[in-house]
Formats: sequence, structure tokens, C-alpha cells
Amino acid sequence: MNRRSFLRMMALTSGSAMFPSLLRADGAMPVRKSPNERITVGLIGCGGQGRGDMSQALASVNAQVIAVCDVNGAHAQMAKEQVEKAYAAQKASGTYKGCDVYKDFRDILARPDLDAVIIGTPDHWHALIMIAAVNAGKDVYVEKPVATSIPESRAMVEAVRRTGAVVQVGGQQRSMFSFQRGVELVRNGVLGKITRVWVTLPQGRSEHGGPFTTPMAAQTPPPDFDYNFWLGPAPYVPYYAERCDWNWRWSFDYGGGQVTDWVSHHYDSAMWAMGLNDQAPVEILNATAEFGPPSPLFNTATSYSFQARYANGQIIDVMPGVNGFRIIGENGWVECSRSGVLYSGPNIKYAIIPSDGFRCGVEGQSHMENFLACVRTRTTPIHPIWDAHYAASMAHVANAAFRSGLSSVKYDRETEQIIGAPEANALLRRAYRGPWVLPA
Repeated sequence: MNRRSFLRMMALTSGSAMFPSLLRADGAMPVRKSPNERITVGLIGCGGQGRGDMSQALASVNAQVIAVCDVNGAHAQMAKEQVEKAYAAQKASGTYKGCDVYKDFRDILARPDLDAVIIGTPDHWHALIMIAAVNAGKDVYVEKPVATSIPESRAMVEAVRRTGAVVQVGGQQRSMFSFQRGVELVRNGVLGKITRVWVTLPQGRSEHGGPFTTPMAAQTPPPDFDYNFWLGPAPYVPYYAERCDWNWRWSFDYGGGQVTDWVSHHYDSAMWAMGLNDQAPVEILNATAEFGPPSPLFNTATSYSFQARYANGQIIDVMPGVNGFRIIGENGWVECSRSGVLYSGPNIKYAIIPSDGFRCGVEGQSHMENFLACVRTRTTPIHPIWDAHYAASMAHVANAAFRSGLSSVKYDRETEQIIGAPEANALLRRAYRGPWVLPA
């Protein structure tokens, strides 16, 4: 048994108290496939984002989806149909046996023939499922933001380090040319000394079917939707269809609003460009936020701005505007968004990156293909869990400042605590509803 297999076995055993169904009866560890075999993949969380991520795996010759899992039976059925349609020819020829459906994520993780999972659940489930998955010997593609609290994402980082799992976070901008070009220009010194960094993020709540501003009558969940399981570790509240699916992200019980949703994209890209992707800020400054109009269902910020200061003195401004980032240096500036790249002049636009300079990754490789390639080679993917932890941490600290009515808070990166503001610091953690507990 090699070191990696030993660590996986120890991690699996340590998780058995909380997830007993993850232990195989014969005690055997999953067997890594040869380079000539497809990586078998399962989807946990079959909503729109999960099925979108899965479509990339379905399109890959390097993967084969064999199972899906969701507490919402309708979503699971849609995912199953998507899989079997994609593999219709293979199923007809007998080379594909079909897609199995599960409701409990522990059951899909217990499959010894499953190599990897995609986690497309709401944010409040990311930590528990990812930790269970790596303890079960699976590699993971997990949606961003990695978690709803700093202790959760810290536990995720430690689980990945302990088990040696390959975990890709779904910040797909890291695999987009427009953002990679900007990052490479900055990291290779083309802009010269940096004088300002600003990031623009979406505002509002984008409530589907809303806004919901008046009291609503309680509803009954559909018979094929296990609402109590959907809530999981989150506090119990009455069921409203409008609070599930897309809209869950506007409640601090399940997400963090536009701040956490988009920090893992545009802000993460700016951190990466500045070489700050391996650390959290030491202070949030000039924080302002509004939370209106009042809603009986949702409570995240509807507008906000702030600055994040790092230990080296670098400040990143976060404000409303065109979604993306602009970095200004003594030689010019670069602005990156999903629409493309803007340059201050030809000296920046046509700059050539040295052959031995910093490179973001494999040019033209999709985010999912990067994950699958790293599963094969056991290398670190382009968006590792530790980078995502620091980006999400900044968002949680900013949200804690907003919710506490504070314009600035200081953050201790070693203890991962807000200093001198107990009320704000308490918001960095969340209590779990039993029987769920966050593994140590």
C-alpha cells in the first residue's frame, strides 16, 4: 500500500462515525483506473448548476457519468434523462449500463466503482459532502463558493491535504483566456509597479419570481422532495418553493448573496493576478451595505462596497460596476471580464509573455478537462481548494462587517478570527442542526 492509499484509508476510517455507510464491507480501497479507462463520475445536487457542470463531463471522452443524486426527485430524474440521452448510442450497443439514481449522498459515495463526484448542491451542503467524498476515496469537483463559513472551508482544506484527493473548485474563470491573459500580464511584470486594483461585482438579489416583500402563507413540499434533508445542517424554517432552487443564495442560512457568489470569480481572479491567492486580507475597510427592501424570505445585502487590505499593504477595491477587474500599473492597465480583455494601449495588448514566465495553465483546456487530467496525474488543479478558501474567507469577513454595521474590521489570518468585534466574529461560524456535525 502506497502512502496516498494509506492516508485515504485512515481518512475513510476516521469519517465512519458520522458516515457509516461509506465503509465497504470488504475494507478495500477504491482502485485507481489506468490511463486507458474512463473516469467514472457521479453528480450530487442535480439543479441547474449541477446539471450544467455534468454536461461538461458528459461531453468528455475522459469521463463517464454513472449515477446522480438529489433529495429532489424531479431534479434527479432530469439529470438521469440527460445522462441517458447523452449515452443513448452506447446504451443501445450494450457498452453503457445506465444511470443509477440516489437520494442520500452517502449511498452514492459508497459505490466502489465511482472515481469522482461533482457537487452542485446549495452552498450549505458543500463542506459536509466534499469531506465525506474525499474520506470515501473520491476526487471532487465542487461548486463555488466552497462553503458558507470559514471553519467549514478550513475543514475542507485539511481534509484534502489529509487524504491527497484531487479537488477542483468550480471557479471556471480560471480556465478562461480573458482572465488568464490579465493574470499573466500582471504576474510577469508587464504593467510595472501596481498602483490600484479594483473589482466590480453584481449587486441586488436577483430573486426569481420576486422580489418577495410581503408575508407569505406556508406551503407543503412536493411528495418527491425531502425538504428536511435539503435543509440538512441549516436551521429548520417552513417550506417555501420560492426559497429553494435558485433563490436559496439570498439567505444567510444557505449562501451569502452576490458577495460570496461572485467573489469566487472576479475577486479570485484579481487575487490570483496579484499573487495574493494564498492568503486572506488583514482588514476590511470602508464597508457599506444596504439590505432592502425587507423580505420575509431573504436577508443578504442588496448593495455593497468595501476595500480589502493585505499584509503587504496592497488594497483591493470592491464596488458596483461591469463585472470583472481592472489592475493599473505604472506602464498601463488591463481590464478583464467575461466579455473579453481591454488594454490601456498596444504596449500592454501585444506584450509577449517570456517562455519561462508565469503561466496560468494549459491553454484552451476547459475547467472540467483540467479536473479530469489532474485526476489522472494526481496533480493540483487550476482552482485548488486552498485558494478558494481564502477568496471565500474574504467574502465572509466582509459580510460579517456588513451585518454588524461596522465600516471596518481587522482579521487575524493565523487564528482566522475577527479581532476586537465579538458580534462580527460570531458571524464567521454557523451552528449545525443535529444530527449533522462538521468533522474535525
